[in-house]
Amino acid sequence: MTLSSGTQLHNARAAWRHRTVIVASFGAGLVLITGCATGGEDNWNSTAVGDDKSVGELDLRSVLLVTDEKNAPARILGTFENNGDQDIDVVISDNDEDVTVTVPAQGSVGLDTEETLLQTAGDTPGARTSLTATTDAGDVELLVPVVDGTLDPYKPYLPE
Repeated sequence: MTLSSGTQLHNARAAWRHRTVIVASFGAGLVLITGCATGGEDNWNSTAVGDDKSVGELDLRSVLLVTDEKNAPARILGTFENNGDQDIDVVISDNDEDVTVTVPAQGSVGLDTEETLLQTAGDTPGARTSLTATTDAGDVELLVPVVDGTLDPYKPYLPE
């Protein structure tokens, strides 16, 4: 029995698609594996990962505090992303004070470039402390790490 040239072409295309899916899946797996291992185990633990939450159309990403000690001023770090069509005022508060950050519509605010300080950290470096983020859409509690200048990436953000 012989196959028509149309059937042979169909079978060849199907085999090509199958191989392409396998190669693409393998490549994606490599990206995931190497992405997780970039920089080695030491670098993975060398920077703290802040808390991620959302309230309404506002995403709060990698929020943490940088301070020298418990009763010293603390800088809030992280990125606030507004997915809405209106500016959003977000109030970040701890037990004794609050600060307001305005995030533009369809924009973001990186707190690495916009200094935002609390007068006291609330907890010592190495701990996690609670902050509340409040917008017109509601509020959300963040459990954020408190870090100090021991880790090089945070030294520039220590409040003076």
